[in-house]
Amino acid sequence: MIDALKELEPLQRLIAAYAKSTDRDRYALLFALDARFAEIVRSTSEILIGQMRLTWWRDILTKAASERPVGEPLIEHINLLEAKGDSLEPLLALLDGWEVMLDDFPWDDRQFQTYATARGTGFFGFALAGAEPLTEDQVELARAWALWDFARHCSDAKMRASAFERCSAIVKSQARADFDRSGRPLSILCGLMTRDVRKGQLAADLYTPASAARIIWHGIAGR
Repeated sequence: MIDALKELEPLQRLIAAYAKSTDRDRYALLFALDARFAEIVRSTSEILIGQMRLTWWRDILTKAASERPVGEPLIEHINLLEAKGDSLEPLLALLDGWEVMLDDFPWDDRQFQTYATARGTGFFGFALAGAEPLTEDQVELARAWALWDFARHCSDAKMRASAFERCSAIVKSQARADFDRSGRPLSILCGLMTRDVRKGQLAADLYTPASAARIIWHGIAGR
């Protein structure tokens, strides 16, 4: 799965490094595929074209491995993880969340809810291998993370503020993230999110020496 790691940003590579060795391939694929969906949405000027490109990935995730095209490294990684027993169902939910991103702004409550639930639970569910359903607290944190990540990358000021406000409301009502060793990368992400919520603003740059030091400490000690 080293090829998937090459597609990741430095911050994502650092976070993925603190996954258990048996989980690292899955996190690498998750970050890379989430980034690929993001690029599709970001580069789409016509909704129909964006829907077609995401539908192509939906077909990939629902086809048998023998029917998937060859030559695409992410598809090869999908095949490898599926062969090891990983369910791709959470990735379909992740894709559902990205499809909502093609909707015109501004969004109403339903669109924010649909996006946050689909992308958040899809991301967290695949990260944790989908062996057990997410707990209610994990679902809420997953939704908050999706809203926080949306706010961090949205260029529309009003939408960014609305997403961060919704994220903050969830985080302030939730207990500290509770994940076992398999969820260490998720607890790191939740920690970065919580830091922004406590400060009441989105950090301009998450990958600073100070934040890297905190991530390393959390990755080692879990706190």
